[in-house]
Amino acid sequence: MHRRTFLKEAALLATTCATGLSSFQATCNRALAAVPGDEVPGWKFRPAPATGPLRVHAANPRYFTDGSGQTIFLTGSHTWANFQDIGVAPLPKFDWPAYLDMMVKHNHNFMRFWHWLQAAYAPWTDEKMLVDPLPYLRTGPGTALDGLPRFDLTKFNPAYFDRMRSRLIEARERGIYAAVQLFQSFSENKGGSCNPWPAHPYNLKNNINGFNGEKQGTGTVDLSRAEVRTMQSAYLRKVIDTVNNLDNVLYEVINEGGNKEWDWWVVDFVHSYETEKGKRHPVGLTGGNAETLAELLASPAEWISAGSDQNPEFKSDPPVWDGKKVSVSDTDHLWGHGGTIAWAWKSFVRGHNTLLMDSWVPIPGRPCGHWNWASRPGNPIRDLNRSEHWTWEPVRKAIGNTRTYANRMNMAATSPRNDLASTKYCLANPGVEYLVYLPEGDEVTVDLSGAPGEFAVEWMHPVAGTITPGGSVEGGDKPNFAVPFPGAAVLYLRKNDDPQRR
Repeated sequence: MHRRTFLKEAALLATTCATGLSSFQATCNRALAAVPGDEVPGWKFRPAPATGPLRVHAANPRYFTDGSGQTIFLTGSHTWANFQDIGVAPLPKFDWPAYLDMMVKHNHNFMRFWHWLQAAYAPWTDEKMLVDPLPYLRTGPGTALDGLPRFDLTKFNPAYFDRMRSRLIEARERGIYAAVQLFQSFSENKGGSCNPWPAHPYNLKNNINGFNGEKQGTGTVDLSRAEVRTMQSAYLRKVIDTVNNLDNVLYEVINEGGNKEWDWWVVDFVHSYETEKGKRHPVGLTGGNAETLAELLASPAEWISAGSDQNPEFKSDPPVWDGKKVSVSDTDHLWGHGGTIAWAWKSFVRGHNTLLMDSWVPIPGRPCGHWNWASRPGNPIRDLNRSEHWTWEPVRKAIGNTRTYANRMNMAATSPRNDLASTKYCLANPGVEYLVYLPEGDEVTVDLSGAPGEFAVEWMHPVAGTITPGGSVEGGDKPNFAVPFPGAAVLYLRKNDDPQRR
């Protein structure tokens, strides 16, 4: 077969794999591996502990910076049991060291650190899913609805906070930042036939303090009541006291819940209390559509994650980000189970940080009613709820490869520039460096008309991470570049006389 024909046909197959549309794992794996040429290994960077709490970068507020002044691009994998153990009895123990190893292996530096408040049950399963450890001690007297001693809401559980701190320290030593989830909407009733409220500590029947945090028999926390906020404030102070001096910490207000007024109250509370302690960390609001994107942007939070119900373009054609807030595009709020190679690279070159909700450990329990998160025959989408599903590994690799270029480029000087590449996916410091994503492969035209001088050319395979040198090109024109291997590709142009070239 003629090489050009081979490349185009292989590109079509590889693109299908990259967008997650094929169900033929072996075929996809072959396509993604078909990368001819004299590739050399991609750049590797040793993980290093954080050197100061993150703050929004003054020169490029799409990103954070640390105590060293370095621009920090955040990307990584998160999974539901990475803090508390969750599962159906016998309760499985999460392999935390193996999870950290996976993140480092894939060049990830960011996770959401999941929190659950219910002792048992979940909105998505009719089985008795268990959670351990919990933030409050179970002292009794009396028995809670799950058959164990009632909670004392005035006594925090040392095992919970000791694990929180120790795991965050271990993540820090591996160069990983963690967004500590403060509250969890899926610890409450979501309106289906399966309801975790019977095992919630704020349920009047489950604590010895006479505390009823329920909103009018709904099985949800009444966020508007002063006594509820007093209880939540005590928990927030305990979390902050536990982690405030750790530089790899961010905060997430709640997973897909809350409301505008309460969300903003939590952000302001964390900011105020951390100011008293002398060290502040970024606080984020994540998109369960409790707030519009405009409201998220107007909030006092430093970082946000949009949801696809109101903003579906974040999945397939992410908007160019202007830096009003740091954007973390999280597949949890876009697909739930899902994510594609194209999403990873498109989001990166459009100015977003990225997170993959990873079935590293599957969501436990058989599905309940309309909740359909567990694997079942004839349901290929929810078959994603297993770590070995062929979708996950290419996306894990792709987001790590985006960070390779984030570490090489002067990110403080970059911005998304749709106008400079015919694919419309270009992150550039014009005149110095250009990173272009080609979702369909084939070829691309790059506008270097305002950039005289010689540029080094290299190609990266977006999944394999292999780099193919492409010689050099003279600026001052609009050159065309043909991909030297099948499928989607990444083109990197860097001026040869750039003193910061890496």
